[in-house]
Amino acid sequence: MLPAQFTKLIAELEHLTDSQTRYVEKLLKGTDSVSQLITELEERMVENPECPHCHSSLINRHGKVNKMQRYRCKNCGKTFVATTATPLARLRYKELWLEYIRCMLDSKPLRKCAEECGLHLETSFRWRHRFLALPSALNASKLEGIIEADETLFPYSEKGSKRMTRQPRKRGVKAKKRGRSKDDWVPVLTVRDRAKNTYEAVVPSVTSAALHQELAGKLEKDSVLCSDGYKPYIALSEKNDLIHKRLDVAGGVKVIDKVFHIQNVNAYHSRLKAWIKRFHGVATKYLEHYLGWFRFMDNPENLNENRLFSIQQQLIRT
Repeated sequence: MLPAQFTKLIAELEHLTDSQTRYVEKLLKGTDSVSQLITELEERMVENPECPHCHSSLINRHGKVNKMQRYRCKNCGKTFVATTATPLARLRYKELWLEYIRCMLDSKPLRKCAEECGLHLETSFRWRHRFLALPSALNASKLEGIIEADETLFPYSEKGSKRMTRQPRKRGVKAKKRGRSKDDWVPVLTVRDRAKNTYEAVVPSVTSAALHQELAGKLEKDSVLCSDGYKPYIALSEKNDLIHKRLDVAGGVKVIDKVFHIQNVNAYHSRLKAWIKRFHGVATKYLEHYLGWFRFMDNPENLNENRLFSIQQQLIRT
């Protein structure tokens, strides 16, 4: 007969979540996921040794801390581990990192991520925005060829704020002011070339000055800029030596010479807004993170946990 405690343990296994079941399977196979994770993290220091403080490559091993190899820089004398100055710094529960990243690749809401990984909601929130810090910074640095530019609007939101600057209103209620009021809407500029290189920015307003500031040095000379009839794009083209194809979309002119249009960037906006609906509103102060998340997800090559996890190993602000 089986011991009573073992029988009770088997019965409890039926109530495990999918992520907990996979974790138990790894333990039964003798695979220590944390050790494997630490080994992968430390491979970066072997292949490309770099001090996160002064960026020197002259480093030595300097004991261990929490099962991780500690290093000491010969140049600045500071100590660090493989996760120092990365989004993974000081995060606990290493065995759950990849599982949480899988939830993010499935675009699951915060509460669902917390439930499946067995985390507190606040921890789920903190992890999400840690893991999105670098993807949100991965904007295109150079756009060339046929470039499409357009802006879209998102509702201004103070979701989650304890101290709001205005009275809350229910979703679906009409804006208080007409047009592109800053009190109601947040403009997002999207510039995308035919190679699918994409640059996005949350801007206070789409003016000539704002466009020039955001796109200075990013538009290759003699490229073709396709936009609607909004006047600031004319000034942008002149300042950057671009050939401007101005589309009168409202007047029915959506394509010029069968090749110049803004259909790719408009389709991108449609996919973005359909995707972001699942979160039932995004706080404006975190909108950049969600834009970066979608830019990353919009590339099919990025849809695996190894790719997203490798990005988390990069140094922040380098």
